[in-house]
Amino acid sequence: MPGQEEWEQGQWEIVAALFERVARGLGQADCTLMADRGLSCLRLMQLCQAHGWHSVLRIKQDEYAQRKRSGPFGGWQSCSEIVAHTGQSWFGTVRLWKEHAFETQLSAVWEEGQEEACFLISDRPAGRKRVQQYRWRMRVESTFQDMKSRGWQLESSHVRHRERLERLLLILFLAWWWLMHLAASCIHSGRRDRYDRHDRRDKGLLRLGRLYLLDIERGGYDGALRQCLLLRRQHQRWTFVLRF
Repeated sequence: MPGQEEWEQGQWEIVAALFERVARGLGQADCTLMADRGLSCLRLMQLCQAHGWHSVLRIKQDEYAQRKRSGPFGGWQSCSEIVAHTGQSWFGTVRLWKEHAFETQLSAVWEEGQEEACFLISDRPAGRKRVQQYRWRMRVESTFQDMKSRGWQLESSHVRHRERLERLLLILFLAWWWLMHLAASCIHSGRRDRYDRHDRRDKGLLRLGRLYLLDIERGGYDGALRQCLLLRRQHQRWTFVLRF
C-alpha cells in the first residue's frame, strides 16, 4: 500500500480482508499474531479477538498505560516511565491508551546489551514467555531480505500482468527451494561457520545456499554439482531429493 499517494481502500479494510483470507486457510488452528510498533493498535487487537487468535504486539515507548498492582489501577504514565533503565522489567495487567482504556497484559523488559526497552501487549499472561515468543518474529526478517533487497529483488521486476507474475513466482520459488536444500546440506555437513558469523546467525538460508553453491561451482568441495540438484531422474521419472 503506497504511503505517499491516494489509495482506493483504507489500511484496515485491507488488513481485515487479509485476515479473512488467512482465517479460511487456518481453520481451527491455534494461532498467535505478532506485529511490530508500526501496526500495533486497538483495531489490530480487535481483529485478533474477532477471529479467535492470540496476539503478541510490540508498542511504542511513548504509549500511556495504567498499571494494576495489588489494588485498583494507578495513574496514567508513559511506558518509558514503567521501564526506564537497562536491566529493569515489569509484567502485569494494564489499561492502555487514554482514549480507549483497553485492558490487556503488558510485558516490559530492557535487557542488557539492548539499545531500548521492549514493550509487548498480549491477551495471554504477561511474562518472559511473551518476550521469547516475540523474538520468533525476527526469524522472518531474513526471508523478507531473501525475496527482496538481498535476494531475488522481486519488487524491481516491474511485472504487472498476473499470469506473468505467477510464472515468475513459480521459477523463483523452485530456485528458492533448491537453495534451501543447499543451505540445509551446508549446515548438515558442518560448514555453516565458513560463511556466517560465529557469535550470531547473520545470513538467511537463501544467502547461505547461494554462497555454498558458489563454492561448489568453483570446485571448493569434492563432488559434482549434479549431486546437489533438487530434482533427480531415476529410470523414467523425476524425484525430489530430501537427503543430503
